[in-house]
Amino acid sequence: MKRQLIWMASWILWATMGQAVAFAQNISIDMHKDYPEKTIRLQEVANVRYIPLGTTDDVLFYGTIVNLSDEGIAGFNKKDGDILVFDGNGKPIGSFNHVGQGPQDYLQIYHLDVDWKQGEVYVQDNFRQKIRIYAPDGSYLRTLNVQGTMREGDMYHFSDTHLIYYKNPETRQFAPYQPVTLLSKKAGSTTTFPFTKKEDNVVKATGGPFGDMKMSAKHVCSLQKLGDEVYVNEVTSDVIYRVEKPNALTPLIQRTPSYQETIGKDFFLMLTGANARYYFFKRQQALLEFKGNAATDTKSTYVAYDRKQKETIRPTFINNDYPSQDIPLDRLIQCAGSPNRCFVLMEAFKLKEALEEGKLKGTLKSMAEKLDEEDNPVVMVVEFKRF
Repeated sequence: MKRQLIWMASWILWATMGQAVAFAQNISIDMHKDYPEKTIRLQEVANVRYIPLGTTDDVLFYGTIVNLSDEGIAGFNKKDGDILVFDGNGKPIGSFNHVGQGPQDYLQIYHLDVDWKQGEVYVQDNFRQKIRIYAPDGSYLRTLNVQGTMREGDMYHFSDTHLIYYKNPETRQFAPYQPVTLLSKKAGSTTTFPFTKKEDNVVKATGGPFGDMKMSAKHVCSLQKLGDEVYVNEVTSDVIYRVEKPNALTPLIQRTPSYQETIGKDFFLMLTGANARYYFFKRQQALLEFKGNAATDTKSTYVAYDRKQKETIRPTFINNDYPSQDIPLDRLIQCAGSPNRCFVLMEAFKLKEALEEGKLKGTLKSMAEKLDEEDNPVVMVVEFKRF
């Protein structure tokens, strides 16, 4: 009964957009406001440590980390299809590539996630609309067929029993539909969330050689897994929701002005991080201007909401171990995995250069002294403190 009430409440909240909405937290982001800049020392708000990714002849990492947790680290190289899995200390435990035409292969990796508890790696293959499932050592386990077309990058491990993905519209002519979908890991059956996408994402470009243009922004992710939480960040909605198990939505953050207003369509609000201290956002410019033959983005900005101080700022972070290199918000990345953690990938050869120039201190200096220039990157793990 309690679950039914939660489900009904979430549906009512969405259906009554424009009326009073009961937000879990009173957070509103103004898409046009010039928020103040602020410099923050990372060690004052977070615990910082460094994990060197182990290097072997078979494990050469030059891609994207998509899961960072105590149990392990997983990433992939999209260009060649390599999948790399490390333990929580960076020791390689699996490196495999199943690009091919066979029934156990993928044509290209669009995204992947990991269920460390069950020892399963889920690979999103949009060319075939399938999810291939492997063990961390690369052994093939099974395949799930997907109903509809998954949006690139919007597929995650959700619970012991389900994955979650965001479905693209089924027709070229946009019509309202329910895109957020649970997929059973065993049976392949689906359940749709009570969320309706009412409008297509549109990017406009002005002043081009062929006049003004409108483009559907299908590359903009609408489902985000940040740590162990999943968020519905549909940019044409005025609300960012947190997904609650088993299948409910909690309104969390509101944007102003409304996307339904003309001035509101100038920017998308994109949630890029969520931890115990901050929410991180990108105010993505949706009205581009041509310079020559290229559309340029000159107005996008990154902002953070400080949950302790209850203020919105444009932060730049300073690492005490590398004080000469600022860390802007767009370099502080959060992916699926353990809560409250962001990371910065630090290339080994750049750390060696900084070491020779006397720019490193503390534990980072000690680690850089042991590195070879051709080693895999070092993961700087930033775990934000609770207040």
